[in-house]
Amino acid sequence: MDRRFCFLLILCCLAVSRQAKAQFDDPKTIEVGPHVGLSYYMGDLNPMLPFAQAKLQYGGVVRLNWDNRWTFRFDYSRATVTASDEVVKWRPERGLSFTTKINDFSLVAEFNFIEYYTGNPKRNVSPYIFGGISVFQYTPFAEVNGELVNLREYNTEAPLGSDAKWYENLTYKSVPVSLSIPFGVGVKFSISRHMAGTVEWRMQKTFTDYLDDVKGVYPSEDQHAVVNGYDLTDPTGNYHAGQQRGNASFNDWFGMARVSLTWKFNLPDGRGCNLSKF
Repeated sequence: MDRRFCFLLILCCLAVSRQAKAQFDDPKTIEVGPHVGLSYYMGDLNPMLPFAQAKLQYGGVVRLNWDNRWTFRFDYSRATVTASDEVVKWRPERGLSFTTKINDFSLVAEFNFIEYYTGNPKRNVSPYIFGGISVFQYTPFAEVNGELVNLREYNTEAPLGSDAKWYENLTYKSVPVSLSIPFGVGVKFSISRHMAGTVEWRMQKTFTDYLDDVKGVYPSEDQHAVVNGYDLTDPTGNYHAGQQRGNASFNDWFGMARVSLTWKFNLPDGRGCNLSKF
């Protein structure tokens, strides 16, 4: 245990010294631009198929290039995720479907496998990995007679009860906000002295099981949510009170595959111009 601790300590010291050296050797830059791609969901209605029923997502990114290896990024994503038992066929007899609108704000750190900066004529491509944290707002809908019905306004399942975690009822009805852990891989490439592009895939592990409005068990028949004659709780009528409606053991995920185009702005570094990099 002591050896492993010492090894980790040495690695941390090397990383800190590398970072400190980078503060003097590498002028910092900011890149700003849009991104667009596809978003998809994995959860109770689709536990196994990435990109099933993928939808358009878009947003913007602000990237701080700390040095040739490390980048810190803030981005906003407007995403839509959807799934249907009839299409995915995981549990087609259940007959559930949903569409959820997501507004995601994330802060992540990127690590370049190859020393990279936008405008480098030699090392102009680098794969990278990233991870961070995000906060997102989400609203699940169901389609009823061609119109979207906000599922937050209805209780489609039996009450969670006193054994539920303290935050579960809050995150479902009162606070339509949750946290997630975004992570993934990508490739960035320099297009010109000030323009760069990226292609990346990311997954987001959420801390909610209500992206799809499906988690617990069916309520009694008199507690079903019915809108204009459509039973939101049990559209097929195949289930009874107390039967499992969703899998409460795992929270929902959503993912994105996207491309971005950014423009680089030089930041003053207090050392004058470094023409070799700009």
